[in-house]
Amino acid sequence: MGGTNYNTALQLYVSTREPAYLEQFTAGVWPALERNANSAIGAALNAIPYMDAAYKERLRPYVEKYKEYVESFESQNPYGVPIGLGNWAGSGQVVSFGTTVCNAVRHFPDIIRKDHIYKAAAFLFGCHPYHNYSLVAAVGATRPKEVFYGNNRADFSFIPGNVAPGVLFRQPDHFENYDDWPFLWGQNEGTIAGNVSYLIFGETFRSLQ
Repeated sequence: MGGTNYNTALQLYVSTREPAYLEQFTAGVWPALERNANSAIGAALNAIPYMDAAYKERLRPYVEKYKEYVESFESQNPYGVPIGLGNWAGSGQVVSFGTTVCNAVRHFPDIIRKDHIYKAAAFLFGCHPYHNYSLVAAVGATRPKEVFYGNNRADFSFIPGNVAPGVLFRQPDHFENYDDWPFLWGQNEGTIAGNVSYLIFGETFRSLQ
């Protein structure tokens, strides 16, 4: 198992407690943090409950780097979260961001502010461009989205808990999330992976309250 599979090694260690997996994780995570702290910090934070105090202290400088990344969104957009600008809408990125920030707040509350978590939740539940509908079916203050492309193939309906990819960016300056046509997959498809990521975020967020 190469160093690029450090996250897999961590999950195998959590499941089996085999020391070899822990060694593979530690061999991979530190180089990954050096290459790109923002992408590796999620797995590094997940490992804290299974590591010693020295590990957590060694991680601190990387969390400080991550703080700069988190706060950079304050000047990039009014929502304070990473908004995807590719050909697939970015609510999955926001969910992942929210979960990582939750874990950073849990373990390093002196570095990462808790209000960043609320910004991720607010974006999912309606505080985003184009409309103010929640991107999570059956959850939201104004109106949750009601039209999804889902794996039950009830195409003009939804499964409670479905999370839409969300607001898609169109060059040069237009965001859209059509709520009357489910087959725009990059905006409206509810996927198992996306829904599970949302559940992880929700449970992690709830545990901090």
